[in-house]
Amino acid sequence: MNAVVQSVGSLFSRSQFPTGSGPDNASQRYGKPDPDFVLCRDESGNATAVYGEAVWDFNPYRLSAKKVNRIVFDTVFDESGQAQQALMEESKYMLYCLIYFAGGGRLGTLSVSTLNQYWLVLRRAMQFCIEQKHKPLVGTLSLQQLFTIPVYLAAFIREKVFDRVVLAGVLRGLARVGEERLGYVVVNPNKFDLKRPDSNQHPVIPTRIYLNLINLAGDLLDQLYEGVGRLESFIGCFGDEYYGISYSVQRNLGLGGRANYRPNITQALKDHRLTSVFSGEFAFAHKRSLQTALLQMQYVVKTVIHLYTGMRDQEVLRMSYNCLSNQIVRQALVDEQGVERDKPQAVNVLSTTTKFTGYKKEGAWFAPAEVVKAVEVAQAICRGLAKFYKIELNDCCPLFLNPSIVGMTRKSAEVGVANFDIHRTKNSALRAMPIQSEDLQELAQSDPTRDFYNDPEFLVGQSWSLTSHQFRRSLAFYGSSSGFLSLPTLRTQFKHMTIEMSRYYANNYEKLRTIFGYYDEKKKDFVLPSNHFAFEYQMAIPMSVANQLIADLLMNDEPLFGGTGSYMEKQKERVKAGEIHIEDMRSETEQRVKNGAISYRPTLLGGCTKVGRCDSFLLGDYTECLSCEGAIIKPTKLNAAIEDAKNELSNYAEDSGEYQIVAGDIERLMVFKARLVDTVEL
Repeated sequence: MNAVVQSVGSLFSRSQFPTGSGPDNASQRYGKPDPDFVLCRDESGNATAVYGEAVWDFNPYRLSAKKVNRIVFDTVFDESGQAQQALMEESKYMLYCLIYFAGGGRLGTLSVSTLNQYWLVLRRAMQFCIEQKHKPLVGTLSLQQLFTIPVYLAAFIREKVFDRVVLAGVLRGLARVGEERLGYVVVNPNKFDLKRPDSNQHPVIPTRIYLNLINLAGDLLDQLYEGVGRLESFIGCFGDEYYGISYSVQRNLGLGGRANYRPNITQALKDHRLTSVFSGEFAFAHKRSLQTALLQMQYVVKTVIHLYTGMRDQEVLRMSYNCLSNQIVRQALVDEQGVERDKPQAVNVLSTTTKFTGYKKEGAWFAPAEVVKAVEVAQAICRGLAKFYKIELNDCCPLFLNPSIVGMTRKSAEVGVANFDIHRTKNSALRAMPIQSEDLQELAQSDPTRDFYNDPEFLVGQSWSLTSHQFRRSLAFYGSSSGFLSLPTLRTQFKHMTIEMSRYYANNYEKLRTIFGYYDEKKKDFVLPSNHFAFEYQMAIPMSVANQLIADLLMNDEPLFGGTGSYMEKQKERVKAGEIHIEDMRSETEQRVKNGAISYRPTLLGGCTKVGRCDSFLLGDYTECLSCEGAIIKPTKLNAAIEDAKNELSNYAEDSGEYQIVAGDIERLMVFKARLVDTVEL
């Protein structure tokens, strides 16, 4: 439920919710909705955003792990009056129209974070309109006047500080809403300088700093792992409000003699044999500093996960407590005497990815042993914190629970993820890597079009400005330059839609031969040690894809249709008849994945084995899968798509373009179902 649901031209779709539990249907109504019109509900069906109320909370539909700010209308102005109330009503109607009628494209959506950015611009605009009352020749403006008269809009852009790109988005959205619904035509944003400023690609972390980060993060993780079995009980003890307080303070509180004293911090660490764990980077002397120490521990864990998986920031933060899956991708090697020589292997870190989907979609990332250790440390901390929050350790429990609860009143604490903003992690040793001249030379080689030498962010002597996305770029860059990670492998691990995007991440890797191992004097080249995790990637990713494809398709009794689906259905029958063995099928599929000849990703109608760019997928034209040679069509998903499309059709007027498009989709789906699926069922 905690997701933004896709629909044509709107933020929400009633067909995605149980009857009565979703937001109200705007349909094709014109004018303001009723005051009790519901825009958002939580998973229990309680309204969190009602049109007539002063506060709108869209957190139940957010995609990010972090909570977003509520939209509060009655705190925009320092004083209230008729003009202020009129501006609030205008802004409400604009947001309502942007939510329901401004979605662009076939699968156009408006995320909660984008809606909040729109609100910040409208908030500035409302304040600007009121401020004009001090100008006798102008007077208080309405939002309609501001967005329809170029002179006023130019003054707003000149005088107020806000994201101009977001303003352009607001204007384009209102233009899509249309004059008939708004009552006026907004100014063309192309007449103003509202373009997004040029931005640079995330820099590759220089080799020296990158290797130091890997080593330091590994050492810190080893330090934490020593106490992985005792962290839970230690954290849980702080549920006692006197636990960890100095003896002098306990004496002043009158606890009734030394027999009733709780251990202070030093004694508590000794009792739990955690003195060496909470030392150096994680040392703390007072109970109030425990939350900071725990946050620093979680930051190390998060960094290790980024280092070895290439996961995005929000993908890591959305990981749940039960995120480890022991899926076997390499069978055990047993000799003729029955002795197991090599144990079965692979582990996936499970989280969710929303990039390019617009909703929370589960994804799996291969993770080497370091990531498993990191997750186990995070789980130990999570178990201790979960006792404070009084929540169950399940798929709904965030792995990175906010540790601030140990220093606050329990009643005021809300379940949420830790905040790793730079001002909270600036003291971490991971952020204390000084830049040297040799690092600038590498940076210049990695991106010849960029002037690193004159960029104040990369001055020699200052600390490297570390961001989580740099690990993603660096893993792609160094993995590609070593020759051990192919672009199809990067695409699978990074959840990219196309190989071209993986190539962008690895951009310019051929211009800098990097040391992802050691220099061999005899070979005069850099060589990876035999136990390097790059080999694990090389082996595990194709195995994981092959296993996922076989498990989803061959091991499922549901009949398959489509180009590849028909072939897989024949293979399934051959496996059942004993003509071929599943292991032979797995080996062949794995080799085709390695060679980049086949891929696999779930789709709205089933799955896709096509390699490379899919223009139809980018445009949201899912019915093209019906005639694609790489498509796998599942009857259950086909029926669900038909039902959803029929429900969506009721939202549009019969003479509208949206109605004709959706009706055409339904017709194509029904024809395919009648011609192939229904025939097989009969």
